[in-house]
This record gives sequence, structure tokens and C-alpha cells, in this order.
Amino acid sequence: MKRTGEIVLNIIGAVSSLIMIVIGFVFLYRKDDKAYLNYLHANWSESQVAASLDQMNQAGTMWVLPGIIGIVLSIIAIVLLKGNGSPKLAGWILILVSVVVCIISVFGFIPTMFFGIAGIMALVRKPNAGKTKRLVK
Repeated sequence: MKRTGEIVLNIIGAVSSLIMIVIGFVFLYRKDDKAYLNYLHANWSESQVAASLDQMNQAGTMWVLPGIIGIVLSIIAIVLLKGNGSPKLAGWILILVSVVVCIISVFGFIPTMFFGIAGIMALVRKPNAGKTKRLVK
């Protein structure tokens, strides 16, 4: 049985996790950028700058970690879904990914939607038994 729908949703979730990783690294890079820090100190008060840099540090780590988890487990699930190897295990892995990513990061809801739908599809879909039990007269 082809599992094209699950694999496509998995790939979309992995790509959105990759986008989360890139955004997280941008936040982590910008908090140490001299030009950006000079801009902040020129236009904001010290308390606003400190709060902004603290939020950027937290946002960077809360975007990178769930993104990495999402990509790794998504690749594992794709391998399990290829050739209808173990769709039940892949479905549970995808549901686990969606729960973990959503708990770690509020911003991880976009990949979570794709992983959750793909996981439910992998658990619910039944193999076609109609082709093998054809009656011949």
C-alpha cells in the first residue's frame, strides 16, 4: 500500500521544522551582532534591551531544539513508512513528535499539525484486502 499522503505530510512537517531551526539560529546570531546591539542601545532603554536579548536567547533555543527533534524523528518515520514497513510504529512516532514539539515550543504548532495528521493517517489506514479476495466463477 502506498503511503504517499503520510510521507508528503511528513516532509512538509520536516521542512517547517527546518525553517524553525533557521529562525532560531538567526535569533541566536542576532543577539551577539554588534550592529544590532548598537541599534538597540541607541533606541531603547537598558531594561528593554536586556529583556529583548533574554527573549531572543530563549526563543532561539526554543525554536532550534524542537526543530531538530522534529526532523530526526520525521526521517525515522519516513523510513518506516516506505514500502509499508511498520506504519503503526511510524504513526505512534509521529504522534509522539507532535506532542513533544508542542510541549517544548509554543511556536512548534505548525509542524505539529502536519506530524499529527500524518500520524493519525498512518494509524487509521487499513491495507487493501479487496484485491486479494476476488471471487472467480
